Amino acid sequence: MLNYSTREFRQLLRILSKRAVLWTEMVVDETVQHASNLDDHLAYDEEQHPIICQIGGNSPDLCGRATSVVLEQYGYDEVNLNIDCPSERVSTKREFGAILMKKAQLAADIVREMQSSADAAALQTPSTKVSVKCRIGVDDLDDLEFAADFIRTLRPVCRRFYLHARKCVLNGLMNARQNRSVPPLNYPRVYDLCRMFPDCEFWINGGIRTLEDAKLIAYGSNLNEDKHLHRHIVPCKLCNMPNGSCIEPPLPAPANLRGCMMGRAAMDDPCLFYDVDRYFYGEKTNPCKNRREVLERYCDYLERIYPPRCCEDDVQRSGNCCCTCIDVYGNAGSWKDEVATAELTNDTGDSKERNKMKSDKPKFSSKIIGRSLKPVQGIFHGVPSSRAFKRVCDKLGQNVAIRNCGPGCILRKAMQSVPSDILDQEF
Repeated sequence: MLNYSTREFRQLLRILSKRAVLWTEMVVDETVQHASNLDDHLAYDEEQHPIICQIGGNSPDLCGRATSVVLEQYGYDEVNLNIDCPSERVSTKREFGAILMKKAQLAADIVREMQSSADAAALQTPSTKVSVKCRIGVDDLDDLEFAADFIRTLRPVCRRFYLHARKCVLNGLMNARQNRSVPPLNYPRVYDLCRMFPDCEFWINGGIRTLEDAKLIAYGSNLNEDKHLHRHIVPCKLCNMPNGSCIEPPLPAPANLRGCMMGRAAMDDPCLFYDVDRYFYGEKTNPCKNRREVLERYCDYLERIYPPRCCEDDVQRSGNCCCTCIDVYGNAGSWKDEVATAELTNDTGDSKERNKMKSDKPKFSSKIIGRSLKPVQGIFHGVPSSRAFKRVCDKLGQNVAIRNCGPGCILRKAMQSVPSDILDQEF
């Protein structure tokens, strides 16, 4: 998800689940070629494996080169070509993303170059795979035959497909948000494609909001087959979903339907994933028991990649926290109690001047602070403290005086606003 599947967001999800497969946001092929600091776009932490890098572009050469960089320099487990994004800026002006469904041969040429690059990198990452993420239709090309022809064209160079189970409407007639909700979901078409191409692997995307729904779709329904026979067609009256969507689970699940994607659900309610490892993957336990464990581990991560910088210019200190964050980190290093006390009460002019200097020269950009706090905005989804926690995060994130203490400190301060019984309540 663009502007959401950041390094920080992925780490929060990895804290919640050791098994879920993580995705980057879409990285444009030209960005990989020309960005001055690629780490801003491609760096990740080792514990985030398994992880897929998603590339967008319409040039076989550039996408091939981007694949080489992604695999050889960064070691991703899989590289994926995005043929799903319907935004006007991407599909109309830049002519990549979902528009490539209308240019199947070009899409195949792009994937062929990506696969060639992956094969060349195989000595370093022998298990790396190339895949495609696409829709099941585009504009008026919205039937099983079109989707099957598209996959048939790509099949010689790709055997892994992540299918967003609805068509998209291009040329600005629907915006990106509408393209995620207005065209009806058509799960049966995905099942049909699975059966038509048994030598390919498929994942289903779109509208899956709970782990129960995900498991039902991935593993199939136990309903009596006599009550489940091919009565679901789009527009579907039986599923009782908006716009005639059909979310019928398969009976049985095709063997090559390998799983599903739940990006929007993770964005809105990340703690939904606390039970993924046990419920979906069959592990005996989950990594965390409550929200306090999740947030504290996430704070530890933020403090590791963005350590506090509030005392870098303070020659009188050798500790690693200031009067602003001492209530979070304690009296660190060789600080003297009387100095800390004086600064906490702002009794000295020198203290005021030092704090003013720190406020005037933030060393963490608002982008870093926002990117670090954004993943936890939904962590109390459905809990009474949710809105209050968001307000505190927003207020502290905009406070320049605390910014140099780092996003980890800001989040720990925000946690202080949440009652302990809510933080410690088991999922």
